Amino acid sequence: MPAAALASAAPPPGPVLLSPQPADVKTLPEPTALALDRARKLAEQHPDDFGEPWVDPKTGQVVLGTVTGTGNRLAADQGKDVVQRPVTRSKAALEKIKDGAIGEPAADVPDAQAIRMTRIDAEHNRVIVTVNKTTDAMLQALTARYGADAFAVEVDPAFNPTKSSRSDDGPDNWGGAAEMTIRQSPDGNVVGCSSGIPVWLPGDKSGMLTAGHCAPKGGFFFNGNDTDYMGWVSENTRENWYDGRGSTLLPGQSEFRGDLALIEIPNGTSGYYIYRGSVSNPYTSIIGQLAPRRAQVGDTYCNSGYKRGELCGWKVYNYGININYSGGETVRNVVAGSKTGTCTGHGDSGGPTYYVMSNGRVQVKGIHSGGSNLDGSGDCREYFTDVWDALDAFPGIFPRVLP
Repeated sequence: MPAAALASAAPPPGPVLLSPQPADVKTLPEPTALALDRARKLAEQHPDDFGEPWVDPKTGQVVLGTVTGTGNRLAADQGKDVVQRPVTRSKAALEKIKDGAIGEPAADVPDAQAIRMTRIDAEHNRVIVTVNKTTDAMLQALTARYGADAFAVEVDPAFNPTKSSRSDDGPDNWGGAAEMTIRQSPDGNVVGCSSGIPVWLPGDKSGMLTAGHCAPKGGFFFNGNDTDYMGWVSENTRENWYDGRGSTLLPGQSEFRGDLALIEIPNGTSGYYIYRGSVSNPYTSIIGQLAPRRAQVGDTYCNSGYKRGELCGWKVYNYGININYSGGETVRNVVAGSKTGTCTGHGDSGGPTYYVMSNGRVQVKGIHSGGSNLDGSGDCREYFTDVWDALDAFPGIFPRVLP
């Protein structure tokens, strides 16, 4: 009697593989950008009821994906500029994938060191995982964990982001200035970050925002010439970085807030200025505004730091992304910009990002964390923490502005 033929099982479906595409950085009309900002805030407040909002390039309308009946009701109040569509995965579910597929939570995934970035693809209600190489074992592990349709894999062999680590500043401390000396006991001195955005602290105190990876254990800050004491950062409560791991949650918070540290300035002040211009020939501009909303795709901006000076021509091409830096640390929930020409350098970390207004004053947008092609030129990428995340990270602070 002939043996019965065994039916061959079809291989399980794998994730979609993508090639890197040029960033679409068309600037949004401001009414659309504001409508998207409102939709993003709503989705952040109700992450189980909504997906991640996005702008339909064909219609120019903001699309707000809904998951629950509550989401449907809340979306109906957003006006004619926002349309709602049902989606399978909520923002909370997408964020869980975005955060779980990179850094320490992905340590059990084979070849996880090749995973360099994760971001939400709102249009397709999935997460995109960027790798500089892909292996079958990695894809199988991610598919088993999340399901093949929950993510796509972008393969970019050249992608290698790195964190970026004007001197005689103080006692009136300005943004973009200092090659700061940071004393951390018992580890000695760390030199090589820029000051960022001058801020008010509760109680009419002065402060300065910079990058968290500049002070992962807190510490005492001095100017680049080590002649003026600037202030101090409290470990854990006023910085959100852990050496070897990356972004951490601040006490009592459930959202990652990029790469931040808050310096309290007990004796001097933080001024209303940031340094602009070149390293050798700097000048200052008054801070005239806080950015009126979170950064959106297409926004143009500049950054400034002690290593490269002012660099303009950046355009935002994504936000809310996680990046694995070349040292293995993961920065979570930052904004990404790109340009061609001179790139940021080691030492620009902590400096401000901003928009230059028509009156010559600046509108502060965030704090520089790192980039790709550091100290080089050509195709440049830049990553910064949105200033609105800084305000949420440290309640009660506000940038020093002179409107």
